[in-house]
Amino acid sequence: MFVLMMYGAMIAAPLWAVAVVVKLISVVLPGRRPDWARDLLLWSAGMTAAAAVITYTIGLGSVQWDASEAESGAGSSPAAPCRSLPPATLDGLTGHEPSYFPLGFDCLLDGGRVVAADGPYSLLNFLTVAFALAAVVSLLAVGALDEYRARAETKAGRAADPRGAPWSMGQP
Repeated sequence: MFVLMMYGAMIAAPLWAVAVVVKLISVVLPGRRPDWARDLLLWSAGMTAAAAVITYTIGLGSVQWDASEAESGAGSSPAAPCRSLPPATLDGLTGHEPSYFPLGFDCLLDGGRVVAADGPYSLLNFLTVAFALAAVVSLLAVGALDEYRARAETKAGRAADPRGAPWSMGQP
């Protein structure tokens, strides 16, 4: 199942990149609306969240692919990610265990020791977290920008009212 989702994410990744490039070109060109900064931050939050989902989905598919390859077929043992272990360590290999959160593939050794297998999992974990944090920071920036604008409008409204209140409450 995750492998099929990985294929979808691998198709979505270039489409995501094209959308980002088109948006960057539109930002550079003249003729933007006055509120383009807020819209760009909101769009960036959505796109970085999409990048986090795409990256994590590719990692899920990769882990499941490696686990599936290790379970069946000729030459499936030891698992492909565990084959890069030193020969002395490889002799003590008793099994493997995929991890879907965080992404990883562990090689189980004699005596209960666990060794992380080679693979792109740490990079995919890092990219997923980086994209997710960027999305959260972008959303916080949108909220801060909205709050700043609301306070500036309130302050401007009070400066225009000679009594210092934005409403009159029926008093002359």
